[in-house]
Amino acid sequence: MPHGLYVDAEENIWLTDVGMHQVFKYSKGERLLTLGESFVAGDDSSHFCKPTDVVTSNDGSHIYVADGYCNDRIVKFDSKGNFVKEYSMPEREKSLNIPHSIVIIETLDLICVADRENGRIVCFDDGNDL
Repeated sequence: MPHGLYVDAEENIWLTDVGMHQVFKYSKGERLLTLGESFVAGDDSSHFCKPTDVVTSNDGSHIYVADGYCNDRIVKFDSKGNFVKEYSMPEREKSLNIPHSIVIIETLDLICVADRENGRIVCFDDGNDL
């Protein structure tokens, strides 16, 4: 089930699929990259559980995935799909609850997340945890 859609600076199309628990990168109809394992949900560095959105840094060096419906986290990868970091909020009252959309504001070094079930937008410095 296609869910999140993003077009990067090089006009590659990125797609999250909540049914397959995967993220895909396409160019001119050709699949260039797949993140996650088909139909296998998980919460480690190589699996998602219903990822909601995907964006890249302006230069394409990093990929950010909102892994929202089950894992309530943001996962960062390098351009080749290698895990870099996971952002989560350990304190229950501050935790994300279905991070649904994500935006990168590189001029401010910020990642902003639409935290759907908490009814708020959370922004944090890319170098820090939430």
